[in-house]
Amino acid sequence: MDFLMNGFLSFFFPTRCAGCGRYIKDFKYLYLCGNCYRAIKKIPENRCPRCAKPMASMHAAGCRECRERKNFFSRVEPAAVYEGALRQLIRGMKFYYKSSAARIMAGLIMERADPGIFEGVHMIVPAPLSKRSARERGFNQTELLAKAVSKSTGIPVVMALAKIKETPPQNSLDRKQRMRNLLGAFKAVCNVEGKTVIIVDDVFTTGATINEAAKTLMAAGAAEVRGVTAARSV
Repeated sequence: MDFLMNGFLSFFFPTRCAGCGRYIKDFKYLYLCGNCYRAIKKIPENRCPRCAKPMASMHAAGCRECRERKNFFSRVEPAAVYEGALRQLIRGMKFYYKSSAARIMAGLIMERADPGIFEGVHMIVPAPLSKRSARERGFNQTELLAKAVSKSTGIPVVMALAKIKETPPQNSLDRKQRMRNLLGAFKAVCNVEGKTVIIVDDVFTTGATINEAAKTLMAAGAAEVRGVTAARSV
């Protein structure tokens, strides 16, 4: 049955893989062929225990960024490295309306992220998107990703954060600008008192988004804030 369905889809709806550009014959991974999906690079085992930045040694006391920055999140678990096919998949979802990619990225998170990240968690909170950005895009990609992760874990999605300040896109700024750009941009809009929360985002780059979101939730009384992302820049 899967063979027949794949044949039907490839004939009537020819789709090129976002990674290699070849036409897809097996639609298990939607916008990626099986080879490109399996080639998505894992985060190295030697990583910062807080932000998952690759490091030369596992015995180092965290990366320099985490030592110098006040982190409000306890740890972040990214599924894979932000490059190649995964990078193109995320760009396709955010800028070319391929909202179904959220399901593939959620599957990647469930396959590769440490399952312990979900233990004792009371709610999943999508990283906030401004109303203007959501309106222009037609959807909030982090909300779609959070709902797909929720479906696999059984942890409810709670829209506990709102973005209350319009800011320039993070990808248009350098590191220092990114760290300042989101200050005061979020507001807690639900009761998180005493809760352990996971923030879901598509990409962890500098950590500015998750850290500011975690800061807001901790100020509202959350007991702990963790992060899960589909990708991490290295």
